[in-house]
Amino acid sequence: MTVSGFDTFLWVAGITGEVALLGVLLGRRRYKQFPLFVSWVAYNVLSEPLIYLLIHHVSAATYYKAYFALALPQNLLELGVLVEIAANVLRPVKRSLPAGTLLFLLILMAAFGIGGFFVAAHLNAATLAHPRALIVVNLTVAILRLLTFILIAAFSQVLGLGWKNHVLQLASGFAFYAAVTLIVELVHSHLRAGPEYSRQYFEWEHLRMLGYLCAMYYWCFTFARQEAPRKEFNSKMSDFLISMSGPLKQQQSIVARKHR
Repeated sequence: MTVSGFDTFLWVAGITGEVALLGVLLGRRRYKQFPLFVSWVAYNVLSEPLIYLLIHHVSAATYYKAYFALALPQNLLELGVLVEIAANVLRPVKRSLPAGTLLFLLILMAAFGIGGFFVAAHLNAATLAHPRALIVVNLTVAILRLLTFILIAAFSQVLGLGWKNHVLQLASGFAFYAAVTLIVELVHSHLRAGPEYSRQYFEWEHLRMLGYLCAMYYWCFTFARQEAPRKEFNSKMSDFLISMSGPLKQQQSIVARKHR
């Protein structure tokens, strides 16, 4: 595959940002609060050199297949990061919630993912044609990123989150990258097959990469700084979550008694 000087610049800027972010996260010991996010960044750092070698030494068809294979673990880790964000948001009332709350969040995230997949598949008429399958996957994950941020931002005040809180900063970085990805992948899904397809595809891919770079360096800046103290969890929201957990705990005790 032909790689331009701008592609090389973007790759160098990307791997530099990822290594810098990983250094900040490890140096500041952010892995204690966000272990999955640190794992996601580490995976990106390790996979980037392989992607760079592939793009220089294999055909476009082989590159798409390899990229798709590498993107699947990356997307799975990112889904885990979204759950991790939700878990950090609910940390003040974690003890009051039933034991299956995180499992419920995983199921809810999976439901959103399935819904996002069908939305993405509807937007892209040729979901089974390669590389359009990757477009559907990217759209699905982008929709999940945006949904997570919208829910957190909408309830940020009652959740005790300020814009200088790392949880909200992490979610906002993903949301910005998701918005750029949605635009790019929607354009990708409407490109017509032909001799200009690859050129047009990678021209728009540059915009997605620039969005990723913005998120990466934004995280470098925010995670290097001291986190603002979290405001007190709104008592109304706390009471609401605890009241929601009451029936669940009652059902769990009934099930436990039946199995004795």
